Amino acid sequence: MPQTSSLPVTGFQSWAVAFVVCNFNVDVGPEIEIIYPPEVPFSTADLSAICFNSFPEQQNTETVEDLTFTFSISNNSPDISLSSPQKPHGNLDTFYGTCVFRQEFDHTMKRSFNQRTLVLVSHHHFLSFYNRLLHQMTVSGVISDPTALEAAYSQMVSWPPPAPGRQQLPFMGDMITLDIAPHFAFPLQGLLGPTPLISDQPSSIYAYEPLGLWDTIMHFMPCISDLYILFEKLVLCESIVVVAKSPQLASEAVSSLIDLVRPVPYAGIVRPYMTMQSDFRCIGIDGGTPRPFVIGITNPFLLKRIVGALETSQRSRPHILYLQNFDGPVPAKRHHSLHHKSSRNALLDLPGGGIEAHTPTKRFVKSDHTFVSQIEMLLKSGDQTHELGPLIRRHFAELTAQFLAPINRHLTATNVVSPGGNQRYASFSVSEFLHNLAKHGTSVNIRGQGPIQRHRARDALYENFCQSPNFYSWLDMKISLENEASAGLLGASTSSVAGGS
Repeated sequence: MPQTSSLPVTGFQSWAVAFVVCNFNVDVGPEIEIIYPPEVPFSTADLSAICFNSFPEQQNTETVEDLTFTFSISNNSPDISLSSPQKPHGNLDTFYGTCVFRQEFDHTMKRSFNQRTLVLVSHHHFLSFYNRLLHQMTVSGVISDPTALEAAYSQMVSWPPPAPGRQQLPFMGDMITLDIAPHFAFPLQGLLGPTPLISDQPSSIYAYEPLGLWDTIMHFMPCISDLYILFEKLVLCESIVVVAKSPQLASEAVSSLIDLVRPVPYAGIVRPYMTMQSDFRCIGIDGGTPRPFVIGITNPFLLKRIVGALETSQRSRPHILYLQNFDGPVPAKRHHSLHHKSSRNALLDLPGGGIEAHTPTKRFVKSDHTFVSQIEMLLKSGDQTHELGPLIRRHFAELTAQFLAPINRHLTATNVVSPGGNQRYASFSVSEFLHNLAKHGTSVNIRGQGPIQRHRARDALYENFCQSPNFYSWLDMKISLENEASAGLLGASTSSVAGGS
């Protein structure tokens, strides 16, 4: 049953928790300046977490452009009980923060500039949508304008609750069209068709579309073929730490990485931006239950702390993705030596150095040389054509569908219908599936010197996936969407999208 709220239930509470303005006080650090609506009963711990996560840990004093980024924290405010009358109900355990950080010259301040961040805190993962709202609120005004907060709130109060499908939402003089997919792991959200007309413009915002643009992110990558390493790590629900110079690049990269394996919902912890003050118990550091994770950070000392804690507890080391500016083009693949003078894989150019990004020792999926060459050519052109994003997203959506196809084929043979008409699957046997896989194969190109090596690598890849939390998160989504589709609640294409076939 939907949870009720101690606050009056309005349209706003169905969409968000509050607007929060944070100010960086030179003497005491980040502090809360405004909460709107003011009666939201955040706990002291959550207010502190919002403060520290809403500012860059390292900031160039010459920065004049706004930084937009996201973070997520655990909901430790027991007096905030959220109401959601229909799907999507949102995540009652997590607060998602979408931020606009601004630095402005102010000669009255000790450091000659002030720093403020406007945060929209919500239990929904509608980050692209919230990013649009904040942009509209701040593009021509100040960050801490109570009038703008009140105007935005009063508009959102009148909105109907979020629901799958298309909604027309009036907001501060504009009409925003929002599309909400039946599940956050639907692939290719917000992407135009493969041959868009010149006049085509995205007519709506897709609630779960990734925030980052590969046209930007790829220029910071160590090499192009690393995309396949990252894809494997994500499919198998392994851990990744993204290290960048800004919270915007870090959080956008995390959002884009999670998108690579849709419709497989990554079942680990996702934290787009974490600071030294963040609570690391959510990933099993400083206590808590060990969980796989994808996190974004900007502090190399924090990286040492994370890796050291994992090594002390004898947990696997996460894959470290350094995103940084380099001289020269992005290479197609890694150089055999991390210390080669032209290598982009050595240490991040940040104070305190970094930890070497070891070349992964195990790879299953073979790179597509045609695809890599296309990326290489577009990067060398130097033009912001916005072609990289669609190319990368479609390629990996197709690769994920090819990867899932043998599992879907096997599940079809074990599918049974309960007396109530709901879809369910008989007990899944990994050994039976691997036998079926050996008989029918997969269209995914697997690495290996010969057939025997490729077959072993193929079986290892699928066995690892079927024993990972990702398999169960994907299967739960598949069953749920198929049941809703059979009840006439979804479109006819839902089951094929969910299955990735």
